[in-house]
Amino acid sequence: MTTLISFLGRSQLDSKQGYRTARYRFAGGVERETAYFGLALAEHLQADRLLLLGTPASMWDLLVESVVGDAAQEELRIALIDAVRAGTVDEALLQRLAPAIEARIGRPARALVIPMAADFGEQQALLSRLAEELARGERAALDVTHGFRHLAMLGLTAARYLSQTREVVVTGIYYGALDMMRDGVAPVVELSGLAHVQQWVEALSAYEASGDFSRFAPLLARDGLAPSLAQALERGWEQLSVSNVSAAAATLRPVHQALGNPMQGAAELFRERLRRALRWCVAEGLDEKQRILALQALERSDLLRAALFGLESFLSREVLRTGGDPLNHRDKEEAEARFQLELQEGEHADWKRSAFWLLKNVRNALAHGTRPTYRPHEQLLQNPRRLHGELKATLDRLTNTP
Repeated sequence: MTTLISFLGRSQLDSKQGYRTARYRFAGGVERETAYFGLALAEHLQADRLLLLGTPASMWDLLVESVVGDAAQEELRIALIDAVRAGTVDEALLQRLAPAIEARIGRPARALVIPMAADFGEQQALLSRLAEELARGERAALDVTHGFRHLAMLGLTAARYLSQTREVVVTGIYYGALDMMRDGVAPVVELSGLAHVQQWVEALSAYEASGDFSRFAPLLARDGLAPSLAQALERGWEQLSVSNVSAAAATLRPVHQALGNPMQGAAELFRERLRRALRWCVAEGLDEKQRILALQALERSDLLRAALFGLESFLSREVLRTGGDPLNHRDKEEAEARFQLELQEGEHADWKRSAFWLLKNVRNALAHGTRPTYRPHEQLLQNPRRLHGELKATLDRLTNTP
């Protein structure tokens, strides 16, 4: 079922001419004439029902002004007009007029009297009320044409709130742009792209906190990325989450290549940022891939993964130096044992000795919840800012020093 959520504006009824009508042009060239855009939109979308939101002084009378009924119904209509003008409409009165309203709009309707949402408390209350009125997983569209101007911004927020709290699928956000009328026709502006930008911002924030780039997969698919590549993005994260860097890089390289081309929709605004985030997958050598991943973990203050990938990068370099395969566990163990023996014999520069033990001790301490026996490293762990700086300097030096 699809519900159209429509805000009602202030009443501007002219006693002689009634409400101002306008002709609106939808995408595809379809035009509809109406005094209240929500009615035309409901017809265009073939909405199953309307959820009408307005203040005690909104244009509720518009919905029934053309209804002809018996004397009792006419009496209610007059009562509504009087209440609108006095700013005293309540839900009890609207409930009595529900049959007339539904007859006017041609579909089931639910009318809610809302506050002006002039402060955060009222805005919160409005969002909660909307969530109560919609079933989990329901489809909904929003009309922000009428009503106070700040309600349009609240409508965008509502789209994300309902999506996250009720799993409501928001199919569109619409604005009948009467102020953009030309040659007697006003365009219908579709604002869903702005909601999509908000989704991207949320996904980017989540990525920067966790490193989980798979959150971008459904957004990229919606904006034109091939389904197979969106699936590759998700599979690449699964592989990386278990530290299978080599397999993850192979999976993600086609995605990185595709992101080198312009995309549709909101994805284009974030494409380069995501491409930079995946740059490690096209780096030369496993050791460099691991080093870049360590730096990215450090940027989000994930010190454990920074030390883990940093140590893996260090050991991969040592395996390659001795002609082994960094993907072979035995070769890596032998390379580490050989390196420690060479340290005892004084064969390596001090920076390299310091880098190895810093990465190893920090990795072990953070992974196992223990404290290093080496006093300087124990002190570093008590000062995350200094530790961050030492790890950064070590990771930078790995690629610049033989």
